[in-house]
Amino acid sequence: MDKREREPQWYELARKGPFPEMKFTEEAAGRVTRQIGTDGSLLNQVLPSGRRRRVIRVRILSSAVVLLLLFGAGALVLGGDGVGRSGGFNPLQVSSAGIIDPPVTGQADLTNEGLKAAAEQVMLEQLGKKLPFVNLEPLVEEGETLADFKDGDSFAKIWLQTETGKVVRTYMDTFFTPEEVDSKFIDEAMDQLRKAGYKGEFTVTALHHSVHYGTNADEQGIQTDDGLIAEEGQIDYENGAYRSSTFKMGENEVGAEVKQAGLKAIKLLREKGTDHLYSIKRTVAQKWDALVLTYGESEYGATTVLMDYAAQDILQVFDILLYDEKSFSSADPNTNLLDMDKAKLRRSAAAIADEMFGIRLEEYTIVKEMSGIGSIAFKSPDGATIITGSYNLDGTFYMIQQTPATAE
Repeated sequence: MDKREREPQWYELARKGPFPEMKFTEEAAGRVTRQIGTDGSLLNQVLPSGRRRRVIRVRILSSAVVLLLLFGAGALVLGGDGVGRSGGFNPLQVSSAGIIDPPVTGQADLTNEGLKAAAEQVMLEQLGKKLPFVNLEPLVEEGETLADFKDGDSFAKIWLQTETGKVVRTYMDTFFTPEEVDSKFIDEAMDQLRKAGYKGEFTVTALHHSVHYGTNADEQGIQTDDGLIAEEGQIDYENGAYRSSTFKMGENEVGAEVKQAGLKAIKLLREKGTDHLYSIKRTVAQKWDALVLTYGESEYGATTVLMDYAAQDILQVFDILLYDEKSFSSADPNTNLLDMDKAKLRRSAAAIADEMFGIRLEEYTIVKEMSGIGSIAFKSPDGATIITGSYNLDGTFYMIQQTPATAE
């Protein structure tokens, strides 16, 4: 029997979801880019070369489409009745500040079985479940041993110092069915959703739990990302604290001016393509309240427009069909993309941004430290606003956005 046929239904639903990831992402790559450093060194140990190249490319893109990833990526829908149970898994009980204590000197079991057992204990504490063991991989040059566990789409990778047994870093990801989740956590999350203004049905279908440790020097302690999933949307937590709520809206819940603004924005970005509005979502957090308009013929919409919910100002426009894969697969894409004529890029960006955002981009200055491979950033004369664009080797912009200069 094929592996997919043996998997529970919610695995396949998880791959699709109501807010699926962009086609160029893979297994929540948006989260990966936040969890690893900027030089790709950890990717060499975490991912196989093929996927590593894709994730590096995603990191390049995500530097310019951070709003889109923040508002939509990683949302999934899974099967279940959403009841939860008292005493089930509660992600808030996984410490987001704790340091994994090293073993007492001279008392650690440094055999293969001992390292495996130590990794399994960490997995139970952080991931909340025990996954099937795959193997132990010696990393001789690093003086480490990688313990690898996997079950379908769930996985755990735990690196230990071979000579001491100390946990160096972890990277783990899994899903919990509703029956496995603590009902108290579900109740708390639902309360946050109501405070965000959602009044409709919200049938909880699963919890997506991701945790890592020691993968980024800027992060102290255990880091967690959790999404409580429903067919209607998602409620997100980060390091045990509520982050945001995202939920679907009907076309009758937004005014004609919103739809007109969305159409105008996508026509400024590209001349051809569908105008069909497939879905509308609203995402609410402490520092933002935005609409996400997706245009296309399916959930894999080609174009996405982000708009401030109250002011109805355009925040970002992104078209996946304009993205050219070849721009990031040439012999030396980094050099080619970095060496492009900045004056021409400014003119191309201005043709879009001036009308879209009501500005004069020629008055903005290029911000080198905020520009990257395949992206360019401009700061307003008063220093309050940043315009960022992502482009291909031919100079075509497939994403443009405006953010406050102080935005995190």
